[in-house]
Amino acid sequence: MTSGMTDERVRDWVAATPPGRLRWVLVAAWVAAFATSVLGDTEPCTTADLTVCGPDLTFSVSIVACFASVVLLWWRPFVAVACAVVFAVADLLWDSVWQANVAWSVVAVLFAAYAVHLRARLSRQRAIARSASVSLPPWPSAPRRPLHLDGPHRLMAAGAVGLVLVAGGAFYAYERAVALDDVHASRAQVVEATVLSEEDEDGNQRVRIDGRPEGFPAEADVLFIEVPDVGDTVALRIDPRDSSWTHPVAEPPDRTWWVTVSLGALLVAGLLAERLTAVRVRRRLLEESHHTTGVPVRVFTDGLDFLGLLATDSTRGLAEFPVDEVLRTDTPQARRVAAPTEGFLVGDVRDGGWAALVGPGGMRLPLGPLAALPADAEVDMDTFERDPEDPRDWSEPVPMGTIPVPLPVVVEAPPWLRAAGLGATLAAICFGTWLLWDDEVGLSGAGIVFAAGSALHWGLDQAVHRVRVTASEFTMTSVFRATQSPMSAVREVRVDDDTAMVIFDDESVLEVSPPGGDGRGLAAAIERAVESMPRPLEGSGTQDRLSWSAFVFAVGAVTLVATWLTHWLA
Repeated sequence: MTSGMTDERVRDWVAATPPGRLRWVLVAAWVAAFATSVLGDTEPCTTADLTVCGPDLTFSVSIVACFASVVLLWWRPFVAVACAVVFAVADLLWDSVWQANVAWSVVAVLFAAYAVHLRARLSRQRAIARSASVSLPPWPSAPRRPLHLDGPHRLMAAGAVGLVLVAGGAFYAYERAVALDDVHASRAQVVEATVLSEEDEDGNQRVRIDGRPEGFPAEADVLFIEVPDVGDTVALRIDPRDSSWTHPVAEPPDRTWWVTVSLGALLVAGLLAERLTAVRVRRRLLEESHHTTGVPVRVFTDGLDFLGLLATDSTRGLAEFPVDEVLRTDTPQARRVAAPTEGFLVGDVRDGGWAALVGPGGMRLPLGPLAALPADAEVDMDTFERDPEDPRDWSEPVPMGTIPVPLPVVVEAPPWLRAAGLGATLAAICFGTWLLWDDEVGLSGAGIVFAAGSALHWGLDQAVHRVRVTASEFTMTSVFRATQSPMSAVREVRVDDDTAMVIFDDESVLEVSPPGGDGRGLAAAIERAVESMPRPLEGSGTQDRLSWSAFVFAVGAVTLVATWLTHWLA
C-alpha cells in the first residue's frame, strides 16, 4: 500500500475512533444503578444509627466520584472509569443496601470493559499511523515558538483559580456550620410534638410542641425525611434559645454537602490545571524529541482557529489540529483559505493524542490533542483560495439567458408563521412578567429575562421580517431597522445557488431567496431594473431608520427588567 494517510487508511483510522453511543450505554447503566440505590434504601431513620438519615461524611466524599464517573466520560474517559471503580469499592464498604452493592459493581465492570475497549481502539489508530509513517526529509531545525494560550485556555486558568477559592469557601462553610451545630447541641432538649398538617410546598410540616421551654413558640415548621401522618407524635430536638434549630431526633442536620461541593470543585480545578500543565509539557516533549519518521497528511486552514488534516489522495477529512498562532484576518489575502499543503504528523497520532506537524517551515506545536473528524467528513476543495467575506469569491454572475421574474416580489414568512410570531411576542411579555412577579425569584430572574427576551425577539422577527423588491427600490424591514434603497444604489447582482446576491455601493450585501425558489430569475429581474435606472442624485441614496418593532421590543424588555428588579429589590 502507498505510504501516508491514504483514503483507505483515513477511513480505517476514523472508523477506529471510539463510538459515542457506548458512552450513552454507560450513562443508562449509571442512571439505573442510581435509581436502584434510591429504591432499595428502605431502612427507617433510627437513633441507633444517625448516619441513616443524618450526616454521613463517607457518603459525601464518595458521591463526588459517583457523579464524576458519568460527567467525565466525554472529557476524561479513563478518569471517569477510575471514579466508577472507586465509588463501587466505597459502596461495598459502607453501604448496607445489597441492591446498591450489586448495581454499582455491575456499573464498575461495564466502565472497566469500556476502558479496555477504548484502549484497543486507540491502539488500532496508533498501528494505522505507524503503517503510514515514512522517514522525514532532512529539514533544518526551526527556532522555538513561545506558547500563546488562547481564550478558552485562559478561561481554564481563571476557572481553576476560581474553583480553588470555591473549594476553600465551601470547606470553611462546612466547618462553621458544624461548629454552630455543636453550640446548638450543647443547649439542646428533646421534646415531643404532634403533627398538625401535611407537607407544604417547601416540604415542611406544622407541629405543636408539647412541654416546650419558656419563650419557645408553641408551633413550628419542621422538615422530615420520613414524613409522619397528621396526628402522629414525634420526638424533636430543639434549642431553647433558637427556634430555627429544630429537627427530628433521628434526623440530625446534615452539613456534609458542603464537603461534596468542596471536593467536586477541587477535582474540576485539578483537571483544569492538569490540562494547562499538559499543554506545556507535551509541547516541550514534542519539540525536544528527535523525530525520524512521520505520517504524511495534507494540511489546510479552516475557520482560522485550527488546522484541518486530509488524506493524501482524496478529500476525506482526518482530524482537527488546534494551533495557537495569531492569524491576521484584516486583508483579503489573509482571509483566504489556503489550499492544502503537504505535512507530516509526529507524536501520538490517535484521537485525543498529542502530535505535532512537521514541514519545510519547521514544527507546528499543538494547543490541544487531535480530534478525529466524523466518518463521513469530506472537504469541499472549491472553498480554497477564496475570501469568505467577499461574496464575489463564492457566488457567480447572473447566467445569460435567465428569464427574469415579474416585479414586485415580496419575501416574508408565511401567514401562519407571522401569526405564531405575534403570539410568541405576547406570550413572552405576559408569561415572562408573570414569572418575574414572584418576590422570591432572586438572581434566577436574569435567566427568565434572557429567555423571555429571546422569545420576544424571535416572535417579532417572524412577524415583521420582510423584503420587498420593486422595479425602483428595495424595502427591508427587520426587528430593529427599516431600510429603503433605490435600485440605482446597486453596484452588482450575483447568484449563489437559488439566492439572489445584491451588492450595494456601500459594499453591503442583501441576500434574497424568493418564495418560489427562483433566485436566478429574481437576480435577472433586479439586474434589468438596475440597468434601466439612472444614477442617484446627491442625497437620494439609502434611507435607514428604526422600525416600529424596535419600540415594541424596547417596551417589552424594559417591562421584563423593571418587573424583575422591582420584585427582587423590594
